[in-house]
Amino acid sequence: MRFKRIISAALGVITALSATMSAYAQAAEMPEEQLAVIEITLPAYEAEMPEEPPQDDSGVTSSVTTTTTPKVTTKATTTTKAAVTTKKTTTTTKKVTPAAKTVKLTQNIILYKGEKRKLDIVGGSKGKVTVKTANKKIVAVSGLMLTAKKSGSTKVTVTVKNGRNTYIVTVNITVKVSSYDSSVSYKATKTSASQKAPALVWHKAVKAGNSFDLKLTGYDKVSFTSSNKNVATVTSKGKVTAKKKGTALIKAKVTAGGLSYTFYTRVHVYTEKAAPVITQAQVDKFIGESGFIGSSIGVGQQMYFDAQGYSFLGHPTMMVRGCYAFHNDGGANGSQYQIGVGGYTGPARYVVQRSGVKRVFINMGTNDMVGSAEYVYGNYVDYISGIRATNPNVPIYIEAMTPVYAGGERGNLNNANVNALNSMLKAYCKKQSDMYFIDINTPLKAGTGALPAAYSSDNYVHLTFAAYAVWTNTVVDFVKKQMIAEQRAKDAVTTYTESKTAANLKAAKKAVNKLEASALKTKLLKKLK
Repeated sequence: MRFKRIISAALGVITALSATMSAYAQAAEMPEEQLAVIEITLPAYEAEMPEEPPQDDSGVTSSVTTTTTPKVTTKATTTTKAAVTTKKTTTTTKKVTPAAKTVKLTQNIILYKGEKRKLDIVGGSKGKVTVKTANKKIVAVSGLMLTAKKSGSTKVTVTVKNGRNTYIVTVNITVKVSSYDSSVSYKATKTSASQKAPALVWHKAVKAGNSFDLKLTGYDKVSFTSSNKNVATVTSKGKVTAKKKGTALIKAKVTAGGLSYTFYTRVHVYTEKAAPVITQAQVDKFIGESGFIGSSIGVGQQMYFDAQGYSFLGHPTMMVRGCYAFHNDGGANGSQYQIGVGGYTGPARYVVQRSGVKRVFINMGTNDMVGSAEYVYGNYVDYISGIRATNPNVPIYIEAMTPVYAGGERGNLNNANVNALNSMLKAYCKKQSDMYFIDINTPLKAGTGALPAAYSSDNYVHLTFAAYAVWTNTVVDFVKKQMIAEQRAKDAVTTYTESKTAANLKAAKKAVNKLEASALKTKLLKKLK
């Protein structure tokens, strides 16, 4: 009886341990495995055993000394599966902000000293615009106003901060001195209301047929468009080609760092630049300070001037006399054949000196063609050499001998001799300083080889007012071109002396060398050494 109780107790312990292990395996989500073998040693016994044997805290019956110790081995073979847990995966998309970028556009333009240019800014208020100059002595900046101060080269940087990106237009500006040129003029540009961030519209003058590149850096993507492909086209790489006169707005839309922005360049296409302007006041001053020497043909010129009004061409000093010639300049045939000024009559060299004129225009030869062209040329050189010796600082303008009417040629006074004399005089003037030859002969022949009837008042050598109009216009055109050439040379030299660059030195030498020999040319060349 006692033995059965012991066996029953042992089986209870085994059952309890098995349940405990199973619960533990499930709680710990253990993988499927075999349980370990459990061994229990039964206690020995002799006589009466207690009804309720004492147990320790583990729930296992304590050992009791007996005379026999039967051993019972129980193997647990029950298999337990681990609990299966299904994991739920959740995908989260995180928005990544692209890194900030700096996009740059480079432009090249010319400004002229003294010019002011207000930058053309378009777009909304979303963004900050700053304008900086690398050299305020060359180009000064005040707000959006640029002022070209002196010759040289510098950079003006226009920066727009828009969100996290920066957009920069770098303008390489060359400043030159010019009395006649100016950069392109323009009105403020109107753009779409969708232009939220401010942008600079750069204005560039380009001659039809020429090209330039829009140099962009720092972008992810870019697309170029032209508002008028008939005027200017643009390739996918930013090469702009001017087609015909007009204006076209070139847009460069860039994407950078996840943001978009538009750069603008308005192309002003021209066929020819406007000719330099010499005002009538400048012409009047130049000729009004001059004197005109001549014979009866010169008298006719004075009559033409007077007919145009007292102030015509600044009312120059007329030193003319009918029948005047080289041989009677000294008074051999009486003072009535000499020229004079202000009540004084005498040789031309003294008349010019007393007149105070700054330059003298001479038309002679008609009354001197008593021999060959070579003979007359020798007398002519002696005559102007005398004037030059007495008036060394007075430039001399030789007006070509006028042609003879086709049916009015007489002896040596013929168009062949006239043409030969003019060729020699032209060559002579080329070798002299401050001495210029003006060809009035060719336009007065009007392509006929001789003086046409429309320009002849007597079918001989004297002229009509129509001929004097042609003569005068020829002289004025010559004067204008000379004034422009001299002023351009002065400006080019000033540009160099302010900037001291090799390129401007080369340009200055070229401009100065276009001048005929003169005191001015010598002076300017000294400045370039």
